[in-house]
Amino acid sequence: MLKKNVYFVIFILFVAYTGNIFSQEEKKKEKSADVISAENLSSKTNAEDMADALKTVPGIFIREGAINIREASANKVLILIDGQRMNNAQSGDFDVTTIPIDAIEKVEVLRGGNSARYGADAVGGVVNFITKKATEDSKMDAGLRATYGSFNQKFLNLYTSNVINDLNYYLSYKRTDSDGDFKYEEIDGTKNTRENNYTKSNDVMFKLGYNTSEKGNLTFSTQYTQSESGTPGSVQGLANWPIITPNAYLRIDNMFFNLNYAQKEVFGKADFSANTYFHNFRTRYDDPDAWGGPTSSDHKNKAYGVELAQNNPLSDLISLDYGYVFRHDEANSSSLGEKSRETHSGHLAATLGIKDINFLFNSISVVPALRYDAPDDFEKVLSPKVSLMFANGGAYAFNLNMHVSKSYRAPTFNDLYWPEDAYTVGNPDLKPEKGTSYEVGFGFQLPFLNNAQININYFNSSIDDQIIWAPRADFKWTPTNVEKSKTSGLESYIGFKFFDESMKLDINHTYMDAKDASGEENDGKLLIYRPFNKLDVNAGYVIGMYEINANYQFMSKRYVNVDNSESLPDLSLVNANVSVKPKLFQLNWMFRLDLNNVFDKSYRLSDGYPMPGREIRATIGLSLH
Repeated sequence: MLKKNVYFVIFILFVAYTGNIFSQEEKKKEKSADVISAENLSSKTNAEDMADALKTVPGIFIREGAINIREASANKVLILIDGQRMNNAQSGDFDVTTIPIDAIEKVEVLRGGNSARYGADAVGGVVNFITKKATEDSKMDAGLRATYGSFNQKFLNLYTSNVINDLNYYLSYKRTDSDGDFKYEEIDGTKNTRENNYTKSNDVMFKLGYNTSEKGNLTFSTQYTQSESGTPGSVQGLANWPIITPNAYLRIDNMFFNLNYAQKEVFGKADFSANTYFHNFRTRYDDPDAWGGPTSSDHKNKAYGVELAQNNPLSDLISLDYGYVFRHDEANSSSLGEKSRETHSGHLAATLGIKDINFLFNSISVVPALRYDAPDDFEKVLSPKVSLMFANGGAYAFNLNMHVSKSYRAPTFNDLYWPEDAYTVGNPDLKPEKGTSYEVGFGFQLPFLNNAQININYFNSSIDDQIIWAPRADFKWTPTNVEKSKTSGLESYIGFKFFDESMKLDINHTYMDAKDASGEENDGKLLIYRPFNKLDVNAGYVIGMYEINANYQFMSKRYVNVDNSESLPDLSLVNANVSVKPKLFQLNWMFRLDLNNVFDKSYRLSDGYPMPGREIRATIGLSLH
């Protein structure tokens, strides 16, 4: 133990002496990353929450409100808000449906293993939600948006923002209310109504910024989310028995605070940032009709930490990024009792760049990166990554990117410490899940087609020591490091613009072959809920104050059990909306009509969990700017 701690101290000292974190690689934005405005996502998908908004992004699969990337399930995808880790240590995930879409400026989606930058749980990728803030251009602004739709859906959003000299602020409130009582079709063809599927929530976000100097700024942000939703359980599935919970409900109370200071050229040309935060999340579940008597659970998760980072361009050829992170996680759970984890981390990256090359490419960059995580309740982890990037700034803007990385997912408190009862028991000897990924991607534009964009990315990955809950000899379910998977695939994007960019057409396709590689009975079988093909076509046309959008999504069949004996059929869905944005009474107005599942398809994304048929929503909005 002492020897490992000495190695860790030496590593931190080396990091502090040598350079700086990894923001340089972020600035170069790998081609496996998408940066999308939340407004653009909403107009394409008619989404009212951030999980639904991301369903058209290549490599992303949404099930039960959770984000899955490629073969990685939701607890292997790291969720960030303004760069701040949201996944809790008890369950390993975060409910992204609690993020109000109106408060989000843009979303950064980074696919593939990225533990070299972000640490634990970035096996499948990283999704970073960037919140809105007031800017010099917006000055004083205020607005509202109200929506009413099928199943008694009601959404209300209010916001205001302003810039006063060196001070700026953004304040938003969102109210959501829905009965969720849609009609659905059972697998035997009979019609039924989804009951106890209501949702009601309130969300408040506040962001305050202050320019301490021409090169420095201080930002404070906080968000509070309160929600209650009925949990109806599952209906009869293809491979799963129904578990109906007609009176169960889930309550969520989340609050977090963040304070960030950033300054450019604090030491020569080196930029510096410091960040501290506190999270207080609470989840409660009650089922008065549970088998054996009423069930009630209460899970309180807290986290606090400090992050220090610098970017230091040593010369035109070399730039160093380094940082130190401390995080404390704790859980006070009716199931687990009190548990805690402290993690010290150091991360280092160097960007070696050559510019103005008189060859096929104008610039070449090599970015080796390394992160060391030292948690106090499982083994230490070293996560490397190497990126090689080529770019040409000519008319075709050709670029080529290659990445090799190792990543990991930390065992959760539930995995490690679940108390022994008649049915289950945790496993304190679990190891982290380990992922290895390789990617090669290229992109270019076609100047003779109004700079149409084409991007293609090949990926190949494996996950070892996957933590799977399964029955042991005494029939008690316990987690062990047993499963392995191997995945390969191709993500493609083509984007066209017509008629002076008033018409846009985006085509995204993901081909993925995700298979069990355990060497056991199901070796070679496809992973559940991972289709071979996913296609998204988004078309939009703007003429004056009028806009129309349509989205088509296709997914091939998805197996629902590990032996691949049952599968959900191919799925084709169409969504559309039409809007008008006039200026009346010196205010900017917006009227929009959304139509989801235009052809009223009966479908399921998870076995036993039906989705709504046709939905209609009407929205009215107004703002000062």
